Amino acid sequence: MSSGLFRFLFLLMLFFSASALAVNCQRAVTPLENTICNNDNLHWLDSTLMVVYHQALQQEGVEDSNKKYDDWGKLLKKCTSDNCIERAYYAGISALSDTNRDFKWEGKWWNMLAPNMSGGVIQFSRNAQWSATLDIRAWAGLNRDEFTAEARRFYGMLAVDNITETSNCKLLLIPKKDGSLQVYSNSDWGCRLSMPAGVFLDGAYQLSETDPRPKPTLLSLGIFADAALDEKFRQLVGDDYQNFVNSANVYIYQDDIDNIGARVLSMWVQGAANSRTAIIMYTPKGEIWAGRISPAKGGGLELHYYSTDGSDQRKMPRTLASWKLRFLDNQTR
Repeated sequence: MSSGLFRFLFLLMLFFSASALAVNCQRAVTPLENTICNNDNLHWLDSTLMVVYHQALQQEGVEDSNKKYDDWGKLLKKCTSDNCIERAYYAGISALSDTNRDFKWEGKWWNMLAPNMSGGVIQFSRNAQWSATLDIRAWAGLNRDEFTAEARRFYGMLAVDNITETSNCKLLLIPKKDGSLQVYSNSDWGCRLSMPAGVFLDGAYQLSETDPRPKPTLLSLGIFADAALDEKFRQLVGDDYQNFVNSANVYIYQDDIDNIGARVLSMWVQGAANSRTAIIMYTPKGEIWAGRISPAKGGGLELHYYSTDGSDQRKMPRTLASWKLRFLDNQTR
């Protein structure tokens, strides 16, 4: 047996030895499992620990991660109360995350995983030995809100039991040794019910006075597959290029009803989906058609149309014409 194959099988055996699975609440059979499944907070912590565990497998290695997981499992099995189970989860998450106990919390933290035209910023207005006060600002397109939260310290982490004026929105903030701040929320049953549409707080946060995320392009967003096509579109639309980027808060594939083998992407800004929207259609041959709808200075909406086949809207592909009618009816401006 080759050394490479032996190593692979050895790692595979270590991976499954920990039986690291989130509690299956449809098959809960022990008092511990049923207690976790009947407590939303414990169930969320169980799911979060599984995410952290699988990240640790990739970053710290299988053997070390499985040892930490097994040690945590032994601690958890001793618990017979909600409070003990909760503290056991915090201990396990902290150990698997390799939490930075000397973390410097001060400053402005930006969510690096937020989509284009969305974001999140966390600042700490109070930082005491056992607690902290968070000021949170988050947005998705035009949907935005600000929140305040009190957090408790557990094993070097911060736990928010409920963000002020929300419906049971919980957070767990984990300081990492690489200097980043990882944030998890109970979005499935707590935060999502309280946040404006499209807004979320989960992500990896980076310290910076201003937004540290690279300036997006249609290429970096994946709307165009190669730099040459992105550059061709820039030349076609000129200064309007940035407005197309700013329209791509949400962007999805759309059917090519012209059946010409084109790729079609429609995009819009959350909170203004009917007035700030765009569409881009292009073929492998490099043919491009694009439209962008925005508020007109004199009221109403206006269409900005571009094509490598000229600006005559009478030649507009049916795909774009159908999209245009959803917003402008029979207007042609």
